[in-house]
Amino acid sequence: MADSAVDVHLITSDPSGFELIDSFGKGLSITGVVVPSNRLKTTKTEKVLELAYRRNLPVSIHRLHNPFDNSLPSSSAAISWLYSQIICVSNLERYSKGVLNMHGGKIPEYRGANVMHWAIINGEKELGITWHKMIGEVDAGPIYAETCIPIPREMSALEIRGKMIEKGIALFPSAWKNLLDKKARMPILSGGKRWPPRSAVDGEIGEYWSEEMVRNIVRALCPPWPSAYIRTKKGIVPIAGVTLDWQYDSIPYLTKEGRYIFLVPESLLSPVFHKTAVC
Repeated sequence: MADSAVDVHLITSDPSGFELIDSFGKGLSITGVVVPSNRLKTTKTEKVLELAYRRNLPVSIHRLHNPFDNSLPSSSAAISWLYSQIICVSNLERYSKGVLNMHGGKIPEYRGANVMHWAIINGEKELGITWHKMIGEVDAGPIYAETCIPIPREMSALEIRGKMIEKGIALFPSAWKNLLDKKARMPILSGGKRWPPRSAVDGEIGEYWSEEMVRNIVRALCPPWPSAYIRTKKGIVPIAGVTLDWQYDSIPYLTKEGRYIFLVPESLLSPVFHKTAVC
């Protein structure tokens, strides 16, 4: 590690970014925080702002395609953590050591947006955790550390996200050291895919899916994200659980395997069932 602390900007919309920095010890010093304009009204970003102001750190509100605030103190590096907007090249170039980003997906197989959800929906058995340097092309820069975590079939996306954060923080020291030492692996992008941001239509449960496909989309789109849904004669019904046993107002669903499962509307879930229904 460097003998003295390196000044960095923290680019994040999630308060766990401060946990990441604090876990590293004295090797990093935050001199400014950047938050995205498209998340200003969320609880998480409000908490980021609270933590920044509590530490007397200047904050830049980043508007898409616009430069970061020039009033931020200069910094040789930045750390992007669970960020929700594309960072333009002009912003990347202000850091001599670069911007180190944690990407919750394998590269090149899962570049792009919402890849944790896509991986769960696609039935993947593991989720990639990748620390890489940001460049103009999305998720295409040098990789400084990478690993995977399992995606157990009984876990919801929210639980998996928690495991992703834990592993991302644990892997960061290796990534930071390799960034400073300029030890990287260049990804081969051929054969991979850049996944698009999820939209509302991506949450629709179609006809005659396999039971596994139905369960995967329901557990991938658990709260706090918009739920998976199914179209019925009564309209669109958000679904938050899957069970093998009928209960009042559950929706029978005929699977590809030729057997019925039951979709549980959001309105029916008790707190206990909400935790277990996606298993």
